[in-house]
Amino acid sequence: MRETNWNIFKNIVKLILFFGVIFSVLFCVTWQSIHLYLINLQIDELSRKKNELEKTLYLKNIELSSLKSRARIRQYALDHFEMVPITYNDVKLIIY
Repeated sequence: MRETNWNIFKNIVKLILFFGVIFSVLFCVTWQSIHLYLINLQIDELSRKKNELEKTLYLKNIELSSLKSRARIRQYALDHFEMVPITYNDVKLIIY
């Protein structure tokens, strides 16, 4: 009678260990898949930000090139800062 109980106990322990290993493997595979999915989401978000920054850089370079000539600087100052162009009558020479 004792041997049969001991055999049943050994079989139950083997069964528990078997299902424990199966559950551990399934958990690791699932966790890995979820982790890769989250990393891919981060990569997509960073790629989108990179594209936005490249677009901003491109637009700023265009704006910079448009401000390099004196005529364009003058026109920009007149339009955006409400400056008025100076005339020669406005310039006075002061001699000490």
